[in-house]
Amino acid sequence: MTLTEVQKFIAQGEGQRIEFKLKANHPDRIIKEVVAFSNSKGGHLFIGVDDEGNIIGLKDAEEAHYVMERAMQELCRPQIKYRYQIIPTDSTRAILHYQFESGEKKPYYAFLKPFHKRGRSFVRLQDRSIQASREMRQILKLSLKEASSYFEYGEYEKMLLNYLGNHEEITVNTFCTIGNIDKQLASQILIKLTINNVLKVIPGEKEDRFIFVA
Repeated sequence: MTLTEVQKFIAQGEGQRIEFKLKANHPDRIIKEVVAFSNSKGGHLFIGVDDEGNIIGLKDAEEAHYVMERAMQELCRPQIKYRYQIIPTDSTRAILHYQFESGEKKPYYAFLKPFHKRGRSFVRLQDRSIQASREMRQILKLSLKEASSYFEYGEYEKMLLNYLGNHEEITVNTFCTIGNIDKQLASQILIKLTINNVLKVIPGEKEDRFIFVA
């Protein structure tokens, strides 16, 4: 990617698949973006660009890449595949461009410190990376497997679909209330219908929302 191409790309602003970072001094703060891209539809990370899209550049892009490379090796599980490029902006500065594909071993986790035993999974929501819910993590994991071509619509599935016939969306907690069922069963049914392409999940910071697949 040339500098001119980068400028056009950056002009789109941050979004579902684009993230800007000014520096790589604190890679543990950037790792969640890396994980979110890999758990979602992939994306582009530019280091050396401020939040407004101004290209500031890095004095030592090689050192910044070394910091990022080490962080991704130590703080991401499973290991994440990526491509990177150092793009000079002038004779003294450059920016780092990382491209991440949608991962093949979801869900990916960020371990914010190397010694942490439990990681956090993130997904992309517009221009933010948010922590993935239990349902979202299960959907990411099961979506890599072949969905069942046949499953039965029981009492609760029919109740759920009838509800969505009159409402735009449903959450786990709403399903628990209308079905008078526990959270585990509500979660299982919503996950099952999502991985079988009946429903689509929209991740949220407080609650995920489930809607009919268009």
